[in-house]
Amino acid sequence: MTDADARNAPPPRIRAAIPADAAAIAAVHVAAWRESYAGLMPDAVLAGLSVARRTGIWDGILSRPEEVGSIATFVAERENGMLGFASCGAQRTPALREQGCTAEIGAIYILRDAQRRGLGVALMAALARALLQRGHQAASLWVLERNAPARRFYERLGGEVIGRKEEKREEMTLTELAYGWRDLGRLLER
Repeated sequence: MTDADARNAPPPRIRAAIPADAAAIAAVHVAAWRESYAGLMPDAVLAGLSVARRTGIWDGILSRPEEVGSIATFVAERENGMLGFASCGAQRTPALREQGCTAEIGAIYILRDAQRRGLGVALMAALARALLQRGHQAASLWVLERNAPARRFYERLGGEVIGRKEEKREEMTLTELAYGWRDLGRLLER
């Protein structure tokens, strides 16, 4: 879609995900990883991503959210398909929970062609609303330290670095930063 097409198209719709969305979310998840992490992760890792495997994971999350600690998943779509998604749940990192971030944003991915059109802000607001409705006041997320575009986005939304970790895997060592929002209401003001 060209910039002119995007300006003339109806605005994307943000809605709660349903189990039938699992395959579309998985396809966006894999495509967005390959777009976003090229040069940040080994090519073999990105080539090994599987839409079929991700579909199974997302089917489980969307079908039985309470079993995996999921609070909410939202999708951004146009009539011609899904453009992105985001999910949140209970905080899994004890050190971040101790800092008051009782919830976490587990994923937010938008296809490159749909970025910089307000979808990320809209998805973050939807997550914040869902978390606030469930009594959470603060949340965090993890992002690759070398992912400068994502870090700038989170900083523009008021996120502050509140943690750092290194994870060693066979093919790589990932350094991630935790961004936190101590007042989720600020994400609704954007």
